[in-house]
Amino acid sequence: MGACWLGRLVCFPALALGVAAGCATNDDVTTRRRMDGEVVVADAGPRVDGAAPTMDSGTMPRMDGGGTTMTDGGGGGGCGTAGAPCCAAGAAPCMGILVCTGGTCQTCGRSGEPCCAGDGCNAGLSCSGGMCIGCGAVGDACCAGASPCAGTATCLAGTCRACGTEPGTCRPGASEMQVCGRCGMQTRTCDAACAWGAWSPCTGEGVCTAGTMETGACGMCGSRSRSCSSACAWEIWSPCSGEGMCSPGTMSSTGCGTCQARTCGATCSYPSECSACTCTTTTACGYSCSAGYHVSAIRCDFGCGTGCTSSNSVTCTPNCGASFTSCGYSCPASYHVSAIRCDFSCGSGCTSSNSVTCNQNSGASFTSCGYSCPTGYHVSAIRCDFSCGSGCTSSNSVTCGIDSGASFTACGYSCPAGYHVSAMRCDFSCGSGCTSSNSVTCTLG
Repeated sequence: MGACWLGRLVCFPALALGVAAGCATNDDVTTRRRMDGEVVVADAGPRVDGAAPTMDSGTMPRMDGGGTTMTDGGGGGGCGTAGAPCCAAGAAPCMGILVCTGGTCQTCGRSGEPCCAGDGCNAGLSCSGGMCIGCGAVGDACCAGASPCAGTATCLAGTCRACGTEPGTCRPGASEMQVCGRCGMQTRTCDAACAWGAWSPCTGEGVCTAGTMETGACGMCGSRSRSCSSACAWEIWSPCSGEGMCSPGTMSSTGCGTCQARTCGATCSYPSECSACTCTTTTACGYSCSAGYHVSAIRCDFGCGTGCTSSNSVTCTPNCGASFTSCGYSCPASYHVSAIRCDFSCGSGCTSSNSVTCNQNSGASFTSCGYSCPTGYHVSAIRCDFSCGSGCTSSNSVTCGIDSGASFTACGYSCPAGYHVSAMRCDFSCGSGCTSSNSVTCTLG
C-alpha cells in the first residue's frame, strides 16, 4: 500500500527500501513500475464509474506545484522519478522518498546512497556526511540509538571496537586478579574506555614472604630457625641448638668456697671467679669468725660480757666479691693481699698495720703483697710497694702472672707444674741484687 498526503492525493507504491512511498498534491493517478525499474504514472483524471483511471505508459508526473502535466514517453522526459532530473524549484523535487542530489532524483537510505530526509538510513546504517554508511560492526561507525554497536563491540570515539580482543584493550566491566605482596591478592577493572584501571590495594596478605627464613634465640643462648611456607605462613621452629651451660643471671656455688657463687653471664657461661655472695654480714662475740667469713671490725660490746675493756666482739663479713677489707695480716683462700694499712676499726692499738685489702685471684695478672703468688700464678716481677708496708727497703710486692700460654718468664729458678726451664738470665725486674741469674723462661711440656 502507498502512503498519502492530505489534499488531492497521488499515491505511489512502496519502493524497494521497504519504506512507505510519499504522496503528492496532484490529481489522482495510479502508478506502476516498468521493467527497467522506473516508476511510471497513469493518466490523470478520475473516472465517473469510480474505477481506476487508465494509464499511459509514456507519461510522467510533474512536481512543479502546478497542475498535473504529463509528458510523452519519447519527448522531453519527466522529472521527480528515480534517475530523472529534479522538478522545478518551488515544487517537491522528487517523488516519494527519493532525494534530489546533484540535480537528479536518487534512491536513498541504502549503503552508499544519500541519506533520506531527517538523516534516515536503513537498519544497520548511519548517516555520515550526507551518505548512508555501514554502522555497528567492528571497525564501523557507531550507530545512533541505545545499541550503537552489534554484539559485544564497544563504541569508542565514534567507532565500534572489539574491546577485549584487540591488543591493549579489555572488555568494559571485566576484572582480573593477581597475587601481590605476601600471598595477597589485588584486582583491577576495565573501564568504559576499554582500558584497565589501577590495581586495588593488596589484601589478604600472610605474615611473611614465601621462602624467607628467620632465626631466634632460645634456651640458654641457643638459636633456632623457621622458614616461611608457600602460603606465606611460618613453619614450626627447628629444635634449639648451640645452647650454653646456664641461663644468664642464674648462680652456682659449684667449685666455690663458703658463701661464694658464680653468676651466669650474658654468654650463658659461668666465669672462673666466684664473685657472687650467698651470705650476709653478721656480728659475733669473741675474736674470730666462722669458716667463710673474715673479721672486718673489732669492738667492745657489753652484750658479749660486762668486763669488756678494749674488744670482745667482731663483725664477720662473708669472703665473697671482687675485694674486701679484713682485719689481720692475711686473706682467705682464692684472695691475695693487695694492700696493708693501719685501721682503727681493727683495734685501737694500731701502730703500723693491722688490716689488709683482699683482692680475688682473677685475671691474667695482679699485684700481691709478699714474696709469692697463689697456685696457678707465677712471680713475674718483684718490687718495693709502700702499699704493702711502710718499712719497704728493696722488695715487699710481687706481680703474679697466670700460668698459661706456650711460654712465659718467671722470677726464680724453677717453673710450675706442666712447664720446664728453657732458659735462665739475670732480670732486674726480679731483684736489684742480680749477679748471674734470677729469672727463668718456662716453656710448656
